[in-house]
Amino acid sequence: MNISTSDKCIKKFLEDKNLIIASNRGPIEFFYDVKCRIEMKIGAGGIVPTLLPFMEKTGGTWVASAMTNADMEMAGRFPENRIPFPLEKPKLNVQFIMLDKEKYYEFYNSFHNPFLWFIHHYLWNLTYTPEIDDSLHHAWQSYQYVNQKFAEKIIKEVNSSNKEPLIMLQDTHLQTCPTYIREKFDDIFLSQFIHIPWPHPDYFNIYPRYISKAIIEGLLSNNHLGFHTKKYVKNFLMTCEKYAEEVDFKNNIVHYNGRETFVKNYPISVDIKKLNEFAKSNEVLKQEQYVKKIKGNNFLIYRTERTDPSKNIIRGFKAYDLFFQKHPEFKGKVTFFITGVTTRENVKEYADYKTNVNNIITEINEKYSKNGWKPIVPHFDAEYSLVTAALKNYDCLLINSINDGMNIVPKEGSTLNENNGVLIISETTGAYDELKENAININALDITETADAIYKAVTMKHDQRKKRLNGLKNTIYHYDVYKWMGEQFNDIQKLF
Repeated sequence: MNISTSDKCIKKFLEDKNLIIASNRGPIEFFYDVKCRIEMKIGAGGIVPTLLPFMEKTGGTWVASAMTNADMEMAGRFPENRIPFPLEKPKLNVQFIMLDKEKYYEFYNSFHNPFLWFIHHYLWNLTYTPEIDDSLHHAWQSYQYVNQKFAEKIIKEVNSSNKEPLIMLQDTHLQTCPTYIREKFDDIFLSQFIHIPWPHPDYFNIYPRYISKAIIEGLLSNNHLGFHTKKYVKNFLMTCEKYAEEVDFKNNIVHYNGRETFVKNYPISVDIKKLNEFAKSNEVLKQEQYVKKIKGNNFLIYRTERTDPSKNIIRGFKAYDLFFQKHPEFKGKVTFFITGVTTRENVKEYADYKTNVNNIITEINEKYSKNGWKPIVPHFDAEYSLVTAALKNYDCLLINSINDGMNIVPKEGSTLNENNGVLIISETTGAYDELKENAININALDITETADAIYKAVTMKHDQRKKRLNGLKNTIYHYDVYKWMGEQFNDIQKLF
């Protein structure tokens, strides 16, 4: 299905529907400038750049949490807090939810990020953590509060239109929201996409029993449920065996409480045209000068991450250190450039991890730097123009995630790279199944194997590098973001 055909089919299907998308973070954010005037920017988070262009074409309402005081003030200027976007010639509405700040903090920083996220990414050291105490049970009540507030706002949106509703919930922030919506509307269509890994049922059982039951009940209140990979679908279906009347593994259907939930994997991808257009912009071309200065005549290894423990940054640097120990002839000839975003610093585990990342960068630079050369050049909180410039110019892209829902960086990098860049990817990165045939594949926990992979990338011949990159580009071209969205809507139309 090409882009124009996909757009045409989706628009035709949606012309008599009231499309409502809901996610924790919205497509736009507001902030105060130095003169206390309200300014707008595109929202943070991986969901926004994927879904916003789609919503701009189809119209509808996007329901999200008000994140800042400026969000709240701006929303208060419009009836029902429904902000048209863009303000001139609007293409969609953004519906902000005003949440109790303390409860939202507990929902996000006490339950979702330090507990739920760690379960879904296998990050707990079960000998010692987690400790499920009164504070965690209390934080679950705040998680439920936020989900109920989302449901109330969505129900209000449904009632505000005569069109038939199609509700598309996004990610693990809203896993019990469908339960509350079903209490009001039993026959409307609910779809949800989980953008992070779904763990094996043994690991899912870390949740207290009443919480795990509430999560499964919520997700099985959907008619349609999407994950990024076949493994996550299988894990979810196995998890449901404990709760459902029947799990049909052949057809990926769960029978629960008189309802059928269809479950399928849809590996999210990138907007190739938009990426390539931005790569030619003046802001990216300007940043390329900086990247090329860092690179010089050296082999450039690159990675771009949030400072999240699941991204496995520290083991990547330990492997880089081991590479120099094994192959000292490459000192001064290889540079590792890292950009990224500092994330969730008010959660202790994330703050500690960021400190440890900084420590190993300092340690390796002190160990090997000479004659003006630094083995690692860090640039955190980088603008996307710098990330794009680096993706165009790397010789090797390192992705060694412990677990990822998808991780579109290897898809962005392979689409943009102009330097026959080699991809090193771990088997537990979501994109692995699609890209493994043309990548150097590693065990995320194996520092020796990762160091050997770096050596293989540094010494790989030009024709082999070119062949691999062309293979990656071809894979991504045949399953871009429009195919990802179009395939979901094909299935939704069949089920609707």
